[in-house]
Amino acid sequence: MFDTVEIGRRISRLRKERDMTQPALADRMGVSFQAVSNWERGTSMPDIGKLPELAEALGVSVDELLGGGRGGELIRSVIDGSEQAYIQEKNVTLLEAGEAAPLLKPKQVTRIVKTIEENEERREQGGDSAPGADGASGTVRLEQLASLAPFLDEEYLDQLALRLAPEVGLSQLASIAPFLSEETMDRLAGQASLRDSNLGELAAIAPFVSEEALGKIALSFLERGGTPGELASIAPFLDEDVIGKLAVRFIKDGGSAAQLAAIAPFMDEDDLEKAVQLALKGGRSIGEISALFPFLSKDTLRELVEQAIKRNDMSFLTNVSKFL
Repeated sequence: MFDTVEIGRRISRLRKERDMTQPALADRMGVSFQAVSNWERGTSMPDIGKLPELAEALGVSVDELLGGGRGGELIRSVIDGSEQAYIQEKNVTLLEAGEAAPLLKPKQVTRIVKTIEENEERREQGGDSAPGADGASGTVRLEQLASLAPFLDEEYLDQLALRLAPEVGLSQLASIAPFLSEETMDRLAGQASLRDSNLGELAAIAPFVSEEALGKIALSFLERGGTPGELASIAPFLDEDVIGKLAVRFIKDGGSAAQLAAIAPFMDEDDLEKAVQLALKGGRSIGEISALFPFLSKDTLRELVEQAIKRNDMSFLTNVSKFL
């Protein structure tokens, strides 16, 4: 990847060699003085469309301005509109594409990556599968995609992620999840939930999956015999109402009230109270219900005390009183 600080120093040095002020260069480029200042400090880069003009103003080529190397040559080929021929001739790798990507528009990066993939496929079909400079041959790998993800078209990135998912697993896709569409994340999460009986992998990408999709997955998980304890890993990303419905359903189906303690911190107090009352009516033990006392409101605890007094259940009173 280009060193923006080094490029900024180069711009500053070349400008001074030509005895130009920053405002003078800004006027010639048709940009603000602040833009030139940011370039020279390395906090931003010129738009790719401005690079030929900037190089001309400073008396160098675009390659020289960017410090040479394959990344600079690739940028120049994009400016010239000859990137496809350049990629095929030089066997440009995804690593080199990643170096140039920050200066390019998403559609340009996507076009380059597609061309590299097509080029690799042709080489493999022709029996020439020797790896390129990045040690890779064939299609995009996840570690390569992670560096390119911020610069690719979302639609194309979605396609690559769906293709890679069965090979790499859901948790590894977390590195590119922020750049994928919610629709694709929901699809990936749904596919994983059908394959796997645990939710460990799903937790890694849960922040990027819609609440609706996560709710359906959680419900399906409980129906297949899962427990609230296992749901705890994705509970922070579930809708409160969904968690409440899941908890009530779990108790109605005969589940242990103690297991609700794992998801109780993420439940609405009214839903938790409802689950506790259902557990009591269903004959659950004091030990099971006491696991939920730290998460109940004082009003609910007082109601439980009143019930304990009516039952003359001193053990219940002992368990609940310390939380009042």
